[in-house]
Amino acid sequence: MYTIHKILCPTDFSVYSKNALEYAVSLAERYDTEITLLHVDEFDVSPLGYFHIHDQEIQRYRDLKTQFLKEQMDIFVKEIASNDRHIETRIASGRAYKIIVEEAEANNFDLIVLARRGTTNLSDHLVGSTAERVVRLARCPVLSIRGTSPPPAGGIKNILCPTDYSQAANAALSYAISLAHTNSCKLYVQHISEIGGEPDIKGLKESAPKLSDINGEAKDVEVEFIFDRDIEPNNSIIRFAEDRDIDLIVMSTHGKKGLRRVFIGNNTAEVVRKAECPVLTVTHPIHKVVFSKLATRGEEHTIESE
Repeated sequence: MYTIHKILCPTDFSVYSKNALEYAVSLAERYDTEITLLHVDEFDVSPLGYFHIHDQEIQRYRDLKTQFLKEQMDIFVKEIASNDRHIETRIASGRAYKIIVEEAEANNFDLIVLARRGTTNLSDHLVGSTAERVVRLARCPVLSIRGTSPPPAGGIKNILCPTDYSQAANAALSYAISLAHTNSCKLYVQHISEIGGEPDIKGLKESAPKLSDINGEAKDVEVEFIFDRDIEPNNSIIRFAEDRDIDLIVMSTHGKKGLRRVFIGNNTAEVVRKAECPVLTVTHPIHKVVFSKLATRGEEHTIESE
């Protein structure tokens, strides 16, 4: 069973990150979890901070800004969370994506919830560089939120889990089954094959993984297998999610092509960029060995908590 005890929610105080915190709060109410709201001040990695020019003035600036940020975080939290929902706030300095990944690793967070866009004025079909790097490098699951739509009323009702039958995809499928079981909702398992000739639906069904072997909770979950064909699988994933009003897409960061580099698979990247609903990306357990602390080497940072 997938349980969530600690949620890390990075914020840049944008309307998008506010929406991500709303999702984090809704999950915390469902799973009775702790939430840590993290803001990373990237001043220290600017040229001025790097060369330590006028150290006293820089420290004075840091102290004033830290106080200001603490006040803003308190306001931010009060707008969203109820009085009985305590949210820990932290302020860190350094490169944002590295601090987020390191915080999640060092403090054993079960989930990162973040907005795909921030204060930068990006196209709706682009993902902020911080969000993209966190999705690529974080070793715990990452729930990326697009736009400013509130969490679905009444909770999650439909989950979509694309799979290519690989071991990495099975890891994501286990999460999807557990989430479907906890939320008493329907799970769609989608397999997309390449275009070329008539699809062997019978063969695809027979080669599909036995869900109860992946996660024993599957026996209590309503599951429907979907078989499709497409040159670009992400197109079918996004189209199906829109047609069926999917509340959550759960997918692996890698598929059959394996761990060629520290980049998520192209289909996963495109779904994260384009899907209207939240996307939960899950890394394969082997990444904990292959990518151990890779994102945070060679850079120091400071953290203040409240």
